[in-house]
Amino acid sequence: MNSLFVLRKIMIKTLACFSRNILSFHIVKKKRNGMVRKMAMNNNWYETSEDLLMPLPLTENQIEQLSTEDLTEEMVDQTLQLLYPRISLPQNTNVTVIPIIPGITLFGYIRFFHASPVNQRVDIYVNGRKIASNLSYRSFTEYLKVFPGYYRVAVFAAGTTTNPLVVSRINVIPNRIYTAAIIGLGTDLDIQMINDNRRVLENDRAYFRLVQFSPNAPVMDVYWDDRLILSELEYQEVSRYLGVTPGEYNLKFTSTMTDDVILENPSVILEGGKAYTIYVVGDIASRTGLQVVIPLEGTTYLEF
Repeated sequence: MNSLFVLRKIMIKTLACFSRNILSFHIVKKKRNGMVRKMAMNNNWYETSEDLLMPLPLTENQIEQLSTEDLTEEMVDQTLQLLYPRISLPQNTNVTVIPIIPGITLFGYIRFFHASPVNQRVDIYVNGRKIASNLSYRSFTEYLKVFPGYYRVAVFAAGTTTNPLVVSRINVIPNRIYTAAIIGLGTDLDIQMINDNRRVLENDRAYFRLVQFSPNAPVMDVYWDDRLILSELEYQEVSRYLGVTPGEYNLKFTSTMTDDVILENPSVILEGGKAYTIYVVGDIASRTGLQVVIPLEGTTYLEF
C-alpha cells in the first residue's frame, strides 16, 4: 500500500473525528516519567502520536532524500502539512499530533531484536530519533506502536554515533505486528523484518514457528520430541506456524548433511492460548556456539 495514501487515510479519519468533536477537543499535558500529552474528545482520553517512542513516518521520497551524514539527527516532520494544504483545521491545532483512537487510527507494532552475535551492545535510531539504548545480544525492545509509512533505521555500537553497523529502510503496513531483527556477522549486518502474524489463539493449543538467524550454521533439520517437523531449515528462513498441545518438549536441530546434533533444548515449555517464535541465533564457530531464543509473540496480548 502506498505510504502517501496510508498517511492521507490516517489524517482524513482523524480530521473527520475532529470535525464531529471540535467543541470537546483539547490537549492537556501532565508529568508521568517525563512530559506526556493526552487528547480528550467527548470526555474520552486517547494516547497520541506524541506519546510514542517511534517517530512519525516519512514518505518514500523523503527517505531517499535524507542525508547519510544525519543518521542521529531527527528530521522535523512536515509530511502531514504538505499532504493536506487545502484542509481547514481548527485554529491552533497541531496536525502532527495524531490521536490513537481504536477502530479509527491506523497503526501497527514493531519491536527490535539484537540477533547478531557481535560482541557489543547497540543503540538504534529511527528517522534520527534514538529508540533503543544499550541493547544486548539476544535481547528485544518492547513492542512499540508505529504509524504506517517509511522509516530509516540506523544501528550503532552503544554510546557511539559514527560508523554505523547497519543502515536500512523499512516500510510499515498498518494493522501488522513486526519484529525487526539485526542479523549477520562482523561487518556484514542487515535488518530483516518479520511479520508476527495475527491469528486466533485457542486456549487448548500453543503455537510456534522457527526462524534461523545463524549466518554460518549448516542447513538443519528440526525434531520435536524426536519427531521430524521441518527439513532443510536455512539461514533467514521463517517457517509456517505449528499448533501443539501445551506442555514441555524436547527440541533438537541436526545437520541435514551429516545428521549430527548441532543444537538441543530439552525443555521447551509452551502455554496454551499463546504464540511463540523459536529463533536460532549464534556463531557456530565461536566458543558459545548456537542458542535458541523463544519470546512470546505480540499477537498473544497486543490490541488494536
